[in-house]
Amino acid sequence: MCVAKANPTLLTHTLFDVSHKEPLGSPIDEFLTRLEEINKLSPLPDGFNPYQGQLILLGAIAAVESFIRTIFRKIIVHDPMARRSVHEREVTYGAALHLSEDLLPEALLEKISFVGEKSIVGALRDLLGVKGNIPADLKLAIDQYVRVCQLRHCAVHRFGKLGVNNAIALGLDEHKDLLEKPLKYDYETLQNSIAIATGFVKTMNNFLFNEIISRVPPTVWTGVYTSDKSTFRIYYNLFSDKTSSKSTPAPKVVYTQFQKQFNAWNKAPIRATPPS
Repeated sequence: MCVAKANPTLLTHTLFDVSHKEPLGSPIDEFLTRLEEINKLSPLPDGFNPYQGQLILLGAIAAVESFIRTIFRKIIVHDPMARRSVHEREVTYGAALHLSEDLLPEALLEKISFVGEKSIVGALRDLLGVKGNIPADLKLAIDQYVRVCQLRHCAVHRFGKLGVNNAIALGLDEHKDLLEKPLKYDYETLQNSIAIATGFVKTMNNFLFNEIISRVPPTVWTGVYTSDKSTFRIYYNLFSDKTSSKSTPAPKVVYTQFQKQFNAWNKAPIRATPPS
C-alpha cells in the first residue's frame, strides 16, 4: 500500500548529505565495504526472489563503477603521466567552477560508461596513459565482468528480458533463440555475478598498482625504506586492501618486495606483489 500523499514533490537539494567527507581508505576498501552492505540485502536460497536478486546485481555493478571512477580520479591526481594524458580533455564550465582540484577528474568520467571492454580498455589508455598489451588475467576479468553487465542491463532496462544488443554482446549464435525471453536469475547466479564483479575489481586494482608504480622514475627511489617511505606510502595507500580476509601486508613488507626488483627497473616493468 502506498503511503505517499497525492501529487508529492521532491526537494532534491535536501536529499544529499552535505556533511559527507571523502573516505580516507583506498578505493578497493570502499568498494568491498559497500559490497558487504549490499550483499546483506541478498535474498536467501530458500524462497529466492529473482527480482530482488536483480536489484542486488544492480547495486553490485554500481559499486564497481564507483570503484573505477574513484581509482581513476585518484590516479589522475597523483600520477604525472596520467595527468599528461588528460591535459587536453575538456570539462564543463560548471565542473571547473565548482569542483575542487582533487575532484575535478570526476568531470572527465561523466560520459564514460564502464560496461564494455572497449570503454574500459579505452579509458585505461586515454585517461591513464596505459600502453602495451593488457595482461591475460585482466582481459579475462573484463570479459566476465562485461557479461555480468549485460545481465544487469537486461534487468534494469528491459525488466529481465534479453534484447538484441545484449544477445549480440553475449554471443548471438548462442542467444538468438532467447530474444525477449525473461532472465532466470537464481541464487547461485547472483553469487557468481558478485564473485565475478569482485574478482574484476581486485584484478584491476592489482594491475593498476603495478602499472602506476612502475612509471615512477627510478631516480625517485633510494632503495632505503626510511628514505622512500613518504613517497611509497602514497601508492600503497591508494591501492592497499585492508578489508579482505587476506589483506595487504604492511607498507614496509610490500616495499621490500618491490625493492627486490629495483635493479631490473629499466629492463622491464616491475611486477611487484600486488596489494590485494
